[in-house]
Amino acid sequence: MDFKPEKYKKGEMVRFFKRPQETLGIVKGHDGGKVEVEWVLWPSQVKPQHGWYPMYKVQRVEKAG
Repeated sequence: MDFKPEKYKKGEMVRFFKRPQETLGIVKGHDGGKVEVEWVLWPSQVKPQHGWYPMYKVQRVEKAG
């Protein structure tokens, strides 16, 4: 079984895997199995500003068109 992990580039838009319609973030960095994300949209009043997340907890925003 071949498995290729996702590679995120700085500036890509991502969403949190549990709430993809309610979240939006920008990738600030990528290091091994973790991605640094700056959150722009978060579902609660107290939102995390940024942080490091395992790659499996973020999803790339698909391009329209």
